[in-house]
Amino acid sequence: MFTHVFKYRLKCLLRDKVVLFWTILFPIVLSTLFFTAFSNLNNAVSFTSAKVAVVDNEAYRNNKPFQEALVSVSEKRDEQEPLLSVELVSSDEAETLLEQGKVHGIILLDPDIKLVVKQSGMHQSIIKSFLDQYRQISASYGTVILRNIDIPANGDTLTRFPADDYLTELPLGKNKTDNTVTYYYALLAMASLYGAFWGLRVIGEVQADQSANGARINLAPVHKMKTLLAGILAAWIIQFVELSLLLLYMILVLKVPFGNQAGYILLTCLVGALAGLTLGTLVSGLVKRNLGLKIGVLIGLSMLMSGLAGLYFAPFKYIVIKAVPMLAYINPANLITDALYALYYYDTYHRFALNIALLLAFSAVFLLLTYLTVRRDRYASIPSIQEDN
Repeated sequence: MFTHVFKYRLKCLLRDKVVLFWTILFPIVLSTLFFTAFSNLNNAVSFTSAKVAVVDNEAYRNNKPFQEALVSVSEKRDEQEPLLSVELVSSDEAETLLEQGKVHGIILLDPDIKLVVKQSGMHQSIIKSFLDQYRQISASYGTVILRNIDIPANGDTLTRFPADDYLTELPLGKNKTDNTVTYYYALLAMASLYGAFWGLRVIGEVQADQSANGARINLAPVHKMKTLLAGILAAWIIQFVELSLLLLYMILVLKVPFGNQAGYILLTCLVGALAGLTLGTLVSGLVKRNLGLKIGVLIGLSMLMSGLAGLYFAPFKYIVIKAVPMLAYINPANLITDALYALYYYDTYHRFALNIALLLAFSAVFLLLTYLTVRRDRYASIPSIQEDN
């Protein structure tokens, strides 16, 4: 009997074109808009070298340390743009290049190092920062030489005091940082919470005072809890399939990075679908008013939770967590986003497991409260309700 009820609950839910639109088509459209907005975001802030003209005079030719410093900052390393793009020219040529805007500044040794610029900006600040650092290091070496007279004040000084780096740069996680992924993860969390509309439909169809279908189901010789469980299972499967299709669209078409752990990502979608669905069943069971009010409450909750998880402004997620840390653990949308984030960036599964455990706990609580709410519904008579469209 349960299989028979489940099959027809699944068919009935799949005929609801309105809910299908909001739970699958709308997130796909929104993710496409995100892709259009973010596609050139990383390229727009890419670094370009500061162009500088160095005057080739006698003071420059006699300053070997400065020549070596210029070479070190003008070499391309690890496919990254160098700090400076250097042109060695005469004084007149340097002034011409600066006037024509072909260089950002002129470095002149006369005999002290001078910087000549036409305007202020980021590249001019980069050149000035380099020169300030060089002066500071040169002054430090001069002080060491004066205080250690046994150290020869010649070119060997730099080899006696190498500028070794005793810090090893390590990545924050196993994947390259991408500031846009938070928006896509929050969008997937929003789509998960939109499963609440399926929960609303499932509960509405076992409440005789909400729809004609609910009135007929309550008159049928099938236990209401059996119908409810069959509807929840059918809705859960539909929502999980929809999230999987959205995930495939993001990965294969939009090229959104989710990492290589497909099994755990699908588990996140499965648990997220259950959390959204049970949230809908709970709200539908608690709110005894008309359908419009229930939909309004669900939309308000899902959009608020998604916004706090970074859907509208990614840094806001961290601002909220810093101000009210407890919200990170009681917001299902944030738990879904955080689980995906943990899979993408971290090598361990502690944070991911915590998020999944909390989502399962919330789903269990929502289901229990739904059961306690719906089981008390009793009807002295079945009201007359207009047929559903």
